[in-house]
Amino acid sequence: MISKRMKTKTSLLPIAGTCALAVLQALEPARAAEPELTLWYDKPASHWEKEALPIGNGHLGAMCFGGMQQERIQFNEGSLWIGDENDTGAYQAFGDILVEMDHADGANYRRELDISRGIHTVTYTSGGVQYRREYFVSYPARALVLRFTADKPGAYSGTVALTDMHEGKILVEKNKLASSGSLQGYTYKEGSAKRESSTKSYAIALQYEAQVRVLHDGGTLEIADGRIAFKRASSLTVFLDAGTDFVQDRSKGWRGQHPHRVVSARLDTATKTPYNKLLADHVKDFRELFDRVMLNLGPADRALAVMPTDQRLDNYRKASAGDPVLENLIFQYGRYLLIASSRPGGLPANLQGKWNDSNQPSWRCDYHTDINVQMNYWPAQVANLSECFEPYSKWLNSIREVRIAATKEAFNTRGWTMRAENGLLGGSTWQWVESGSAWCMQNIWDRYAFTGDQEYLRTLAYPMMKEVCEFWLDRLKTLPDGTLVAPNGYSPEHGPREDGVSHDQQLIWDLFGNTVEAADALGVDREFRDKIAAKRNQLLGPKIGQ
Repeated sequence: MISKRMKTKTSLLPIAGTCALAVLQALEPARAAEPELTLWYDKPASHWEKEALPIGNGHLGAMCFGGMQQERIQFNEGSLWIGDENDTGAYQAFGDILVEMDHADGANYRRELDISRGIHTVTYTSGGVQYRREYFVSYPARALVLRFTADKPGAYSGTVALTDMHEGKILVEKNKLASSGSLQGYTYKEGSAKRESSTKSYAIALQYEAQVRVLHDGGTLEIADGRIAFKRASSLTVFLDAGTDFVQDRSKGWRGQHPHRVVSARLDTATKTPYNKLLADHVKDFRELFDRVMLNLGPADRALAVMPTDQRLDNYRKASAGDPVLENLIFQYGRYLLIASSRPGGLPANLQGKWNDSNQPSWRCDYHTDINVQMNYWPAQVANLSECFEPYSKWLNSIREVRIAATKEAFNTRGWTMRAENGLLGGSTWQWVESGSAWCMQNIWDRYAFTGDQEYLRTLAYPMMKEVCEFWLDRLKTLPDGTLVAPNGYSPEHGPREDGVSHDQQLIWDLFGNTVEAADALGVDREFRDKIAAKRNQLLGPKIGQ
């Protein structure tokens, strides 16, 4: 068990050449950034999925491309969804910040993502000037910060533009760009074998707004052709925040105040804060989570250490020898992505995290309950990021009433379950995954098992677990010999539907067992606890087939 805030160092030591032993030790004081925890490339990104690099604070996500003459920062905000209580809808892309620069492409190019500090940097030389950029998304400041500097004064001339993926209104002021609009109707491609386009309009229309602020040192700013133009600036600092009027409260119709006031207030504060303090606060906050676990799988190969990450990955695919430092980087990159996409006060990590670039995303970029959303949170406890779990548990709790009503209509049972696709507002589409909610409850129980948080168990986890147990108490089918099976179930994306598939049986067994432990820990519901304990013992267990 790893305590909620314990800092740990993990070494995997080979035993007899075939096994590994995890050894936990106290972590040494805060360390400097390490090359082993850096993704780096020797050219700008041209492909969103394969090459651009993600940064985020749970609330905002951004993909950084690192072009020398044009920088593209594609950004998202976690609540920018279409949908309602009846339909999943889809997570939406928000827009782009485009920074055009007058200087030519240069040499000595490097872009990198330091995952130990959550900082993206770009460096290169052009026209005898050394250019440097630093990007991060601050959780303390709730803002995206882009810093452009050079080793000579007056080196920056160009423009900053803001785009809106939903063709909203664009406002241009001297040092400010803003986009705003409303999301309700949309065109979405549906179907599987045959892709068809259909237009839908939803009962809930969220209002949204994004703001960009530009500060400069030296030179001038002016408005030009719907952009902010900068001339002979020595440095630029670009800030972004975005939001919607979504509130995570069904009793309020999921809607609150227009986001303008909150976005403006955050940026007012951020732009008045010295850059070095913004950076230091961000790094301190980020490393408080990231530094809790170090993994050592073996020494670095010096020849591999100097390779750009894309070349190193290609070498890993082809080489017979391993690359333990790269494997460690991948492990820590998973932790990095969870920190960047799921923080307290925000919304859960979904299929493409916070970084979706499409209004018609694959699988709606939703909360998929036939493994994906559960898998997103498998590292939360075991990799010592328990705080990052909060958005997931609070989202499940917020949609319970919606799911109870839909489950009652479909199955005439108590409790609740979900279809495979699930949205921000509890809407659920595609086919039912009857054991999906039980699968979600594994994550819910794990947080208590790792933290021992009685208040969390009493107020949030146990009520949900009990309701999902009630669904199965009403749903289970009794065979002639008294054995209980889940009727008409299936292992997601594998095989036909039939009674008593192992996938369902094992999840229900686990749900009942964990709920018994929860009731014991709280000292409540003795009669209910005994009932599900007895039902668990009647469940059909694993058997060898043909």
